[in-house]
Amino acid sequence: MKKLGVLGLFTLLLSTAGFGQEKSKPAQRELTPKELREIERKAIRPPTGAGFYIAQIEGGKGLFSVLLTDVNGKSVTGTFTLQQVEVFEAVLEASKEFALNNEKVGSGTPIITRLMEQHEWSLFVDVSKIRDESRLYVSLVTPTGKLTTEAGEINRASKKPPSALLLKMLSQVQEARANYKPLQ
Repeated sequence: MKKLGVLGLFTLLLSTAGFGQEKSKPAQRELTPKELREIERKAIRPPTGAGFYIAQIEGGKGLFSVLLTDVNGKSVTGTFTLQQVEVFEAVLEASKEFALNNEKVGSGTPIITRLMEQHEWSLFVDVSKIRDESRLYVSLVTPTGKLTTEAGEINRASKKPPSALLLKMLSQVQEARANYKPLQ
């Protein structure tokens, strides 16, 4: 009986110990419409549209992580060697040059040309040309899947410098290669 009384007293002490430890939260005031607009204006938003990312994997002995995203938010990722990244750079560079010239241009219907390396099918570019316009589509094939996304368009008659996703991809691949650090 004594044990039961001690156990009951111990349970009562444990249950009341937690009550004293709760702290009340200060009342939160309503934000003004101006404050709400300011918070909304400064809010960080996820990127939209097609995108590309490449970076060397730390400790990966010449491995790079690549991510391609389309306008619908679908994405595919993969790991590639330095040699594959060098091929990607060459394909992107050749695609840029081809998109900017007047070779193989359709007049009534577009002519589509695929640019890829014969032995490396992980990344390829389709260029659709009609009149003065080149439309670019990049495909990335990895063990996790395949994704093709629009990579911009270039108006060959325009005096403005082109700004297609393909050109940003080329720049990012060149930068990743330039910053490549082999493991010691």
